Parts: sequence; structure tokens; C-alpha cells
Amino acid sequence: MNIGIIGVGNIGSMLLETLQNEEHTFHIINRTRSKLKKYEKIENIKICKSIKDVYKNSKYIFVSVKPQHIDEVFKEISELEEDGNYIISTAAGKEINEISEKSKKNNVVRIMPTVISKIGKGVTAIAFHETIIRDEKKEIIELLKPLGKVLELEEEKFDAFTILNSSGPAFVAFILESFIEGAINIGLHADTAKEIVLKTFEGTIKFLEKENIELSELKYKVSSPAGVTIKGLYELEQKGTKGAIMKAVYESYLKNKEL
Repeated sequence: MNIGIIGVGNIGSMLLETLQNEEHTFHIINRTRSKLKKYEKIENIKICKSIKDVYKNSKYIFVSVKPQHIDEVFKEISELEEDGNYIISTAAGKEINEISEKSKKNNVVRIMPTVISKIGKGVTAIAFHETIIRDEKKEIIELLKPLGKVLELEEEKFDAFTILNSSGPAFVAFILESFIEGAINIGLHADTAKEIVLKTFEGTIKFLEKENIELSELKYKVSSPAGVTIKGLYELEQKGTKGAIMKAVYESYLKNKEL
């Protein structure tokens, strides 16, 4: 399958390296040519000189450029004839109808991957232009499976999804860091604390999935009357930790709506 990638920055390079296999030939371009150098000797990656070359040689074209350049890319695509190929945009805040209008193309797909898609553990939201038929949807979803779970989602929910999925890893890293620094404060070395905390979070998630229990039920399972766990949970409630996290999610959501 011939796949194009316009913009090989953080998201574009992640897509290229995660989707890379012998079944695909990639046609790529980037404004900063130095970012393409590491791909020069890979047999199934072709470095193109123009967006037209990428578009004409690819069935699926990922557009992953910076926000300030994306309208310029869509304008250039609008001057090219639609020939059974599909535009797959990763741009936050750019809705399918807007992309279709600016690119003058109907075969438009919108996706929202995340940094953890690189290891196949993320959730990628996807929405399709109304003219795209079921079989093509299935083929595109199959193409994206190396990124992890692919979830077809109504476009109006993309802003909320972005906060949980794309911003979420940063919030999780902040919480993990807080636990690690708390462990250092009570006498553990940083490396030991990090290992324990990461394994505890990983194990907790797997336990919840396997046992299929509510979060509150797990809290009660490990909280003895007047014990150390409930003391810590009480302190978190006193400090408004849950409210602070909910507020962070909400403020990030409002900021994303402004984009």
C-alpha cells in the first residue's frame, strides 16, 4: 500500500515509524529537510520534493504539519485532482467540513493519536467524511491498528477525547512524579521509587481490568479501619486533590476549544 506523510515532525515521524512494515511504501515530505535524513537509506521510504509528488503517489495521505502551515498545505492539495486517495488529518481543532472545504476534497478522515500510540498502547479517535463507504472505513481502521485501539467517535467529542488521550499522558506523568518524589521524601532512592511506583500503577490497572471492579471497591479493599491507607486518602480529600485534577481537565478542555 502506498502511504503519504506530509510533515514528519513529532506526530508524522511517530506515524511513519509505527506503521512502517514491508507491505507499505511511504512517500514523505517535510519543510525542514534535515529531519528526513535518517530515512534516506530505507528502501520502502521515498523522500519527495513536493506535496504534489506525495499526493499523486499515495492512496492515504497523512497531513501532520504545524498549525501555522496547515491551511497552506490544504490550498496546495485543493489544486490537485482527487483520484481515489484519502486525506487523513491529525490537526487538532480542524473539523472534517473545514478540511474538505479548504482542500476541495471529500475523502477526508480526521484522527487523533497520542504519544503513547508509538508503542501500540494508545487510543486513536477517528471520524470520517459522510461520503466514505464502509469498506474504506474498515481498510483505514486496519491500517491504523499498529497505533493501538482505534475508536470511531463523533467529531463533537474530539475536544474531550483530546484532553484525556493527548494531554492525559502529561497529567499521568505529573501524578507519577508526585508519588516518586513522595517516596524519596520518606527515604527511598529515586530509581527504586520510580520502579515501585510504575509497577504499582501498571499492576493496579491490570487488576482493575481483570477483576472488573469499581474504583471505589478497590479503595475499600485496601483500606483498613483507622489504618494508614484511609489516612492518606483522607489527606488527599482534605487537600482537594480530586477537584484539582477535575479542574485541570476542564481548563484544558476550554483551552482546546479556543484553538
